[in-house]
Parts: sequence; C-alpha cells; structure tokens
Amino acid sequence: MMAFSPTSLLAARSTKSKSTNTGERLFYYFPNEKGYDSFKENYKDIDVFAPQVYTVGFDLKIKDLTKEEKKILKEAKKKKVDTMPLIVNEQFSQGLMSTLLLQPKAQDEIIEFMIKEAKRKKFIGWQFDFENLNHKDRYLYVAFARKTYKALQKEGLLFSIAVITRPNDYDAYSSYQDWSSGYDYVNLAKNSDYLSLMTYDDPNSIGPVASLFYVRNILNYLTTQVPPEKLSLGIPLYCWKWTGGVRTKSTTYDISVEELEEGANGSQGYDAYFGNEWIKWKNTENGKDYIAWCDGVKGTEEKMKLINEYKLRGFSAWAIGQENKDFWKVVK
Repeated sequence: MMAFSPTSLLAARSTKSKSTNTGERLFYYFPNEKGYDSFKENYKDIDVFAPQVYTVGFDLKIKDLTKEEKKILKEAKKKKVDTMPLIVNEQFSQGLMSTLLLQPKAQDEIIEFMIKEAKRKKFIGWQFDFENLNHKDRYLYVAFARKTYKALQKEGLLFSIAVITRPNDYDAYSSYQDWSSGYDYVNLAKNSDYLSLMTYDDPNSIGPVASLFYVRNILNYLTTQVPPEKLSLGIPLYCWKWTGGVRTKSTTYDISVEELEEGANGSQGYDAYFGNEWIKWKNTENGKDYIAWCDGVKGTEEKMKLINEYKLRGFSAWAIGQENKDFWKVVK
C-alpha cells in the first residue's frame, strides 16, 4: 500500500513544461562563467531555473548576494525564465542547521525574507537545499518546511525541497547514518510542492556518478513513499574520473574528451549495465591510465525514459555549464 493519498493541489501549482518527453526541466546553477554562458545560450529549453545563490549564514540570516550572483538573477529576469532560487546552509554546516531548527524567530525572518525577495525579483518560488542535517533533527526540519510551505502558499509561491536519497527506510537506531538520514521523504513531500531527488553521487559506485541500476533502486523505493508526480529526478551533468581504481575528482565530458585526444591509447564506449558512457586514455606525462564515466547522450536518454516509466514530475539537473553540447538535443 502506498504511504500517501492522491492530491489535486499539485496540478494547480505546477509550472508548464515545454517538453513532452522529459516533464518539467529544472536546471541548477552555481556561479561560474561556463554556466552563465550556457544559460544565455539555452534558456529557451529551461522550464525552471534554480540558481544556488542564497545562503543562510552562521548568524542565521540570509547573506548578501555577490556581484556575480546578482548578475545571473538579472539575466534570468531579462530572459523571462521562471526562477526558483535555492537556499543553502553555509558550508553545509550541521551545527548551523541544528541551531536554526531550534530558533522559530530566525525561521520566521527567513520566510519573511523569501516572500519579500520573491515579490521584488518576480521569482516563482524557492527550493530548500539544506544538507548535512543531523538525523535527530529530521522532524524539526519537517516542521520548518511545513511552516514555510503554508506561508508561501498564501502568497502563490511554489516551494520545493532538494533531498539526498536512499533506497530503504530510515532506521533511527542504526549506528550508521549518512546525509540521507536527515530527510523524512513522506512528510517533506506533504509539506512542499515537490522534491528534487539528488539521485547522484552514489556512495558505493565503482564508476559512474549515478548508474542506471542505482537510480532505479532509489525510484523503486521512493515511489512507494511519495506520489511520483511530486518527484523530480536528479541527473548529473558532470562526470567522475578514476585512476587505479580510485576516484580522483569530478570532471566534465568535454574535458575528458580533450584529455583523451591529448593522451595515448584512447577509447570510448557505452556500458549498458551502468547506463553510462566511458572514456579511457593514458596520460603521457605521468603514465597513468584514466577512465571517466559520464551520462553522455545515451545515458541521458535512458534517464529520460525513467521519467515517463515512473511518471515523475520531470528532472533536476546539476549543474548547467557542465553538460556537453549534445545534451540539449536530448532534452528539447
């Protein structure tokens, strides 16, 4: 039995997607030149723009925007793209969040700021991107979300929440807790318009950022907890790079192809089991063999199929500027 009941509210509080194949197309942004340029070039294929530019500081107040952050918001307004900014906790500090969740007055001030700022800048709503929550604070986080949702609803603003995902139930008594433990999916979904799933950065991966079977495991579980139309599938626009069985860093498809062309013994292919493209090469300077795993065109196509298969709201992509040029052909 599903852990939810049907609701008609979502239909009245949705943005309209211009794509019939992908559902709602939400793109994250963090301040960087490539992201800014990609937004200007591809804004017509973006349904919701979600820049990560607002931060709750250690004083429990929203920090002032930088010049670069103001610049992208101005550009989004100029292009008339529906904008739903993120609010994050500074340095993803767990202590900061534990303090904030015990301070109703500070919460009220943040909510008041959100409403006033949305009206000033014509935002369609907000997304909470609070991470590294203490699992013991998960119910306090739901209470903060509930209060925020009610306040934004009254003003006609959308409210979504980014959540780190897991494929099974939370166990309060387990000695092992990770960043996903702070999210009560059922009650956060009830107190928001939708959840953006961080279905990437698989902690047990031996290759891809988010293999196809990893994503399926997450969806098989979460669609029993939350109405699928209130779930936005997270997709990574970046790649993971490995050498000697050790992940070295995040990279991009285009950078990996450049390294392949500059190196030796280069090859490319697609792994149907992982649902990911791989790029291999030898670095001629240090003699090391490298492999990068990227969603690529084929991998992205497979994840778009999941949106229709599971009847999800759409996708949330992290982050614009990291994608390869052919990505946009898939999501039109």
